[in-house]
This record gives sequence, C-alpha cells and structure tokens, in this order.
Amino acid sequence: MTKDQYVKKSLAMLKEVFGYNQFRNQQGEIITSICQAKDTFVLMPTGGGKSLCYQIPAMIKDGTGVVVSPLISLMKDQVDALKGCGVNAAFYNSSLKAGESRKVLHALDTGKLDLLYIAPERLLSEEFMTRLKKIKIVLFAIDEAHCVSQWGHDFRPEYVRLGDLRKNFPKTPMVALTATADTHTREDIIECLGLHNAKRYISSFDRPNIRYLVAPKRQPMKQIVEFIRDWKDSSGIIYCLSRKRVEEVTVNLQRHHIKAAAYHAGLPAKQREKVQDDFLRDRIRVIVATVAFGMGVDKPNVRFVIHHDIPKSIESYYQETGRAGRDSFESEVLLLYGAGDTNLVRKLIENVDSLDQRRIEVHKLNSMIGFAEALTCRRRVLLSYFGERLEHDCGNCDICLDPPETFDATKYAQQGLRAVKTAGEKFGMGYIVDVLRGADTARIRTNEHERLKIYGVGKHLGLDEWTSILRQLVHHGNLIQDVSQHGALKLTPRGQRLLKGGVKVTFAKYKPGVRHGIKKPSRKRNDDVFALLNAIRYQLADELDISPHTIFSDVALGEMSLLRPTTEEGFLTINGVGQHKLKTYGPAFLHVLREHVKKFPEIVQEKVKKVIKLVPKGPAPTAAQQHTWNLYKKGASIEDLTAQGLSEKSLMQHFIALVRAGNEINVKEIVGKETFNHIMAALADADPCASLSEVKKDLEIDVSNEVFRLVLAWNEGAEEV
Repeated sequence: MTKDQYVKKSLAMLKEVFGYNQFRNQQGEIITSICQAKDTFVLMPTGGGKSLCYQIPAMIKDGTGVVVSPLISLMKDQVDALKGCGVNAAFYNSSLKAGESRKVLHALDTGKLDLLYIAPERLLSEEFMTRLKKIKIVLFAIDEAHCVSQWGHDFRPEYVRLGDLRKNFPKTPMVALTATADTHTREDIIECLGLHNAKRYISSFDRPNIRYLVAPKRQPMKQIVEFIRDWKDSSGIIYCLSRKRVEEVTVNLQRHHIKAAAYHAGLPAKQREKVQDDFLRDRIRVIVATVAFGMGVDKPNVRFVIHHDIPKSIESYYQETGRAGRDSFESEVLLLYGAGDTNLVRKLIENVDSLDQRRIEVHKLNSMIGFAEALTCRRRVLLSYFGERLEHDCGNCDICLDPPETFDATKYAQQGLRAVKTAGEKFGMGYIVDVLRGADTARIRTNEHERLKIYGVGKHLGLDEWTSILRQLVHHGNLIQDVSQHGALKLTPRGQRLLKGGVKVTFAKYKPGVRHGIKKPSRKRNDDVFALLNAIRYQLADELDISPHTIFSDVALGEMSLLRPTTEEGFLTINGVGQHKLKTYGPAFLHVLREHVKKFPEIVQEKVKKVIKLVPKGPAPTAAQQHTWNLYKKGASIEDLTAQGLSEKSLMQHFIALVRAGNEINVKEIVGKETFNHIMAALADADPCASLSEVKKDLEIDVSNEVFRLVLAWNEGAEEV
C-alpha cells in the first residue's frame, strides 16, 4: 500500500472500530510510519493515545502485532477494551488456566489474532521464540519502554533482553512507547533496543487539565480528608512511601466513611487483584498505595492523585500524577511536602547496591525537592526537566493561582551564570553556591576557584536564597543539569544571552518554609441525563463483568448528555462510538435518550428544526484547546473557563481553533444572539470581492477581532444535515 492508502485506511478504521473522526497530535504520522515497516520511538504523555499508534497498524496489516507489557492487569484491561470494540485480541500470561492458554496459542498459530499482549520473560523464552518464527509477525510494540533503561525510574532487568528481538527478527518493525523519559533515558532506550534508525516522535509533556498543588505537610490526614471531600464520589489514588503508612491512611479514610482500600506488595496477590478490580469497577473510590500500584491502571476517570510523601524522582511524580485525568477532564494532584520525608527517601537510596545507580537516584531526588520547593510555575518546572519550555505561566497550579512576591533578579542571575561558566560548567548546584558565597572548602582550594573574580561576590545572600535563584535559572531554561556529569550545571543559549546583558529577569523572592497550596473548587456539572446514562453503563458493566469505562468513557457520556442523539446515525457522531459498540450497547443508551426527549421535547426543539454539523476546516486541537473543549462539553460557562487561568481573548482563540477542528460549539450562545445574527447577515450581504477586514469595518456594532473570527469560523464550517 502507498502512504496515502495507509492514511485513508487508518482513518476509516479509527471511525468504524474506535468511533473517532480524527487523530490527535502525531498519531496519524506515527501509524503511517509503523505501517510502512519503520522502527519508531514514541514519547507521548499518559492519556495521549499511545495504544492506538500500534493497535491500528496491527489491525490493518496481515499478521499479528505482539505487544510487550510489564503487568498482567494492564494486559487484561487493554484486551477487554479491544474486544469491546470488536477487535481480535488476547493476552498470554500466568493468569490463564491451561485450557485458556492452549486456546490463545491456537488462535496465534492459526493467524486469528490481530494483537497479542505478553510479558517480556515469557516472550523471550526459547520455546515461544521458536513459535513466533513460524507465524507472521507484523510488529513488536514495547510498551512502558522506559523499563529498558537504567536511567529510567522503573528499570526492570527482564526488559534489557528485549534487544534480542532485533537479532531474531531483523526485518520486523519495532515501536518503543513511553510516557516518561528524560533525554538520557530516551537515548538509552534507543541503544538497548537497537532502534538507531528509528523515526522519533516526541509529544509535549504538558497535561493542561491537571492542576498541580503543593502544600506543607502539617496535619496530613486532615488535609487529605478535606481534599477528598471536595471530590465527592470521584475516584482517586493516594501514594505513600511505606506499607505501614498505607495501612494507617486507609483505616483513617474508612473511619471518615470514604470507600478506600490498601494496595502494596505485602498483600496476597488475590487481595491485590480484587482491590484493583474493585477500583476499576468503581466499587471503591480511593486506592491508598505504594508505588507497587499504578503502571497497570487503565482508568480514565481518576480525578485526583495525592502524594502523602515525596516521590523519589520527577519521573515517578509525573507518571503517578499522570494517572489523573486521562479522559482530559479537569483533575487535581496534591503533594504534601515535609522536608523530613526526604531523609526517608535518602535512606532507601542508600540501600541500592550500585554506586552509579545511587548517584543517579540522588540527583533525581534533588530535582524532585527542587520541584517541591519551587517558586516558579509548577508546570514550567516539570516541562523544563524533560527538556520542554513553556513560554508562559500555566495559570493552573498553586504558584500561578497564588503568586509569590517577585523582585528584579537580573544582577543575581548574571552572577550565577558567570559562576557556572568561569568554573568550567563541570560542577553541581551546591558547589556553585559555595563559590558565590565565598565558602572556604578543600574542594574549592583544590580547584583554585577562590581566585575567580566571581568568588564570594554573593556572600550577603544565604545558601537557600542562592539555591532558589539557581533553581529558577534552571526552571526558566537558562541552565540545564547534566545528570551524566553528576548534575553539572551548564549554560543554554538562552542563558548565554542573559549573561551578555540587555535582558531583564524577574524571579520569585525566597521565603523560608513551603508555601500553602491553594485550591479552587472544582465544578462538576453532570446533569440528570448523564446520571441516567451512567447508571445504564454500570448495569451493563456488572452483567458483562468488565470495567464501566470499557463500555463508554465519561467523555462519551458527556457528549451524549449534551447532544442527546435519538437515532443510530446521531449516536455514531459521539466520539468513542464505533459500529461494534453501536450494535452492542447502542439500544440500551438510545432507549434512555429517547425517553428523556419524549419527556422534555423543548430541549431538543431547535435541533429537530435544523441540525447543523461542523465540518473540520483546520488542524486538530492542541492539548490546551482540547482541555477547554472537555470542560465546555461538561457545561462550563465562560466565567468557569476564564477562572482556569485563560484570558477571555485566549479563550476565544481556543474556541476558534475548536470550531475549525469541527468541534460542536454553540457560537450563538457564546457571542450573543444579536451579535451572531448581525455578523452572519453582514457576511451574507458582503461583496464577494471585499476583504474580511472591510466586512468587519462596515459592521454597525463594535466587536473584537476574536468574536468576528469565531463567527466566521463557524460560518465556514457549518453544514446543514
């Protein structure tokens, strides 16, 4: 097939099987690359749609796609979701009984499987390798690929041997996928798996729907209970460092009548399996866990994640918080930070045998402490750690919602950069602070750095103040920390420009102690129709013994309650409804929607008279625009949306992009009926040769450029059906 044919076929499959009209971000390019038998490296945040990138190529091509997955629970959930869409998929692991295993292997041998999920140790057994060589394998997908690398936060020795796949199957394309990998980890994955010629697709790490909060740990149980009460009836995860703490927190939550359960490696396997299953089925709302829980959790509607204790690294924190809001709806994450917790983590690191591994983990912990104590936009800190720069503050974290006092830090920033440069860009943050403060240490004397002009220039500032300034230089992209050289600070091109002068910087003023995280109340606007649809979903899930979200996601239910389709054709326009789900679940959901329309016909009266469908005329929405769309679908008003940190101008720009992408926006309601009708009349009456600026100029009412462009975008994309 040609590239164009692959694109056409993959789009058709996306709609028919999975019920979506268009790919998100780089999904389409990645799928085409894999279909063309090219090795591919994919870094995409949790909830970004990594799975579709290998699932669709495996379904398009003749043969079986083999997916390497680290956890049994993850395999089962993904296979259940695929079967729910009518896909021939199976998993092969130790949870299967002998008869079930034979059945899966027979389906594999006879070419009846599109996708097979398997653990690395079972895949690489000599017996299974021999079996695979007798059948047609169209691709190998290495999920959670950061497990391959010793630089990664979840290194697994059994993953290292996956490099053997390249030797045994040199012509079979391989795709490595991960949501969490810094620069060093990415390169190590490429090296370990032999993907030197792989096409690389690096998506943004930004998760705009997640609000990041850090608060001082004072009365942790009281703080946690109050936080959870703001998310009544929502699912969440609480992470603790020790098993003992997990048990204590669980008991306390249960005393407060919160449906919670404990999960850690010390519990029997059957009990852990039951807890996870109950969580996926929404029988319990809160999991209290060690890091043993999470990688295999494919639950889109986790609304909050709390860290009772500080994680060991930013990678761990990012991955664990990334389990919230995978459906792109508003979510919150809270880190309770007590400086004493870091001592416990350091003790855990001391137990690591390898000196190099200990060094890596100490650096990662220090970066995590830097995040917790940051005075800069939390999202900026996270993204800069992964090599991504945010051009503006996010408006959706505790720092942005309650900004600290600032000062002109230009002079101090330049002094910090000069100290790094004149010392040779070979030293970590602590050493540079010592140089700036004129510390008399054996190491400084050995390096003769007491002779530097910059030595002691900042002795009037305290250690914490200088540390804060250097951290902010890192967070703003002026410095990087090279973990391969013991966390040595190095100037970036941006830092070089600041050092030369002519650039002014404003930093947050350091104050002792951790700031109070502030919390804006969440707005959940699920209406009566959503509740009815939700009840049907749970009933079906119980009957079929599957997780509710594998039937339809909250996003799909939100669209159903907003659009209220009553025909099969209308039901198919809902994102996430494909042909198989229409046939399997459509009758039950359509019955609820039709009954509601009978009771309240006035709600859909306007739709019945004239149904307008928006046709995509522009690119897919960005992550931030998608977040706005998800909140809008749930009923958020203009005031609600601007309260998320967006200016009204930026919000209108989001709406313009969403309309151009074909998203159903009620433009008349947003801009006002009179304004909408006036602009539409002007566009209809305008001279065909007139420019748009001339049309706007001739309007008899005063409207902003954004309002005019929003109505114009709607007019261009609207088609009557």
